[in-house]
Amino acid sequence: MGFVLIIDDESAVRDYLATLIRRLGYVAETAATAADGLDALARPECQLVIADIFLPDSPPPETWIRQLARTAASRRVVLISGAPTQELSECATACGVTTFLSKPFELAFIRGILKETFEAAEP
Repeated sequence: MGFVLIIDDESAVRDYLATLIRRLGYVAETAATAADGLDALARPECQLVIADIFLPDSPPPETWIRQLARTAASRRVVLISGAPTQELSECATACGVTTFLSKPFELAFIRGILKETFEAAEP
């Protein structure tokens, strides 16, 4: 069963994504801060991270993206952004992050991310 970590300071976003992910048959854990999110990444069962780029306690966006990607190691990271800039996209790509989830979220897009992530992980 796939395990997804959602890091977002907006409770409505966290709850919506967690509910959606659980309804699709996966395990979802949430974190409201960058610090709590990084702590939760210590759990080895976490396979996918969906994280907001802008959190009240996170460092500047480029630093946060690098820190998140480094801590996630080989796990897939999806960034939440209303409108990613070219600089943020380049930073994310350089760190191995290839997917941005834009608000409002589309069910088909989220389902596709989950399918790609967890079907690729199956033996």
